Amino acid sequence: MNFEELVTSRHSADNFVKDEKMTEEDFEKIFKLTKLAPSAYNLQFTDYLVITDDEKKERVKELSYNQYKIHTASAVIIVMGNKNSIEISEVEKLYSPMKMLKIIDELEYEMTLDHIKGYAEDLKADRNKLELELVRNTGIHAMLFMLSAKHFGFDTCPMHVHNVEQLRQEFNIPEHLLPVMMITIGKSVNKIRPRGYRKLVGEFVNFNGY
Repeated sequence: MNFEELVTSRHSADNFVKDEKMTEEDFEKIFKLTKLAPSAYNLQFTDYLVITDDEKKERVKELSYNQYKIHTASAVIIVMGNKNSIEISEVEKLYSPMKMLKIIDELEYEMTLDHIKGYAEDLKADRNKLELELVRNTGIHAMLFMLSAKHFGFDTCPMHVHNVEQLRQEFNIPEHLLPVMMITIGKSVNKIRPRGYRKLVGEFVNFNGY
């Protein structure tokens, strides 16, 4: 399908075909497209925890007010912002190969690292600013994940993540990862109902000021 068809065919799934299994190869294909999402300074802030084990999914369901779609989904995915992405050691891992391959020269490399160091110091000085940056970047990444999933024939539903600290303990999620949202994925069991009302473009877009 073309891009317009892909976007218009993606709906949030309320329920999934139970026992529909997804393989690591299925996820590999989806994530190979997802990783192309843009991020600030290309720091790639987003980590995913993919939960396919039935017992572990049930535990997530319990921590998520027993929402049934988690029970029937092929997997539930925790989307997380990685606070360590702004550490200079991580930045160097991304930019050093670019210098080695002569995509950027030494001067551009040093200037880029200096810019990122200032950006990182600013975020570290304000927890709210850091968390907002993580949410902004993971949101872009997660949307591309859902479109990529639809491209390969899988339906999704973005969800709030609840009881974060209990979830963190249950799955040994380290402190530098901030759970931002969840996504259930599988094959939708419901007939696609008409999409809910969307505002007209003129209701939410303005040009050159208000």
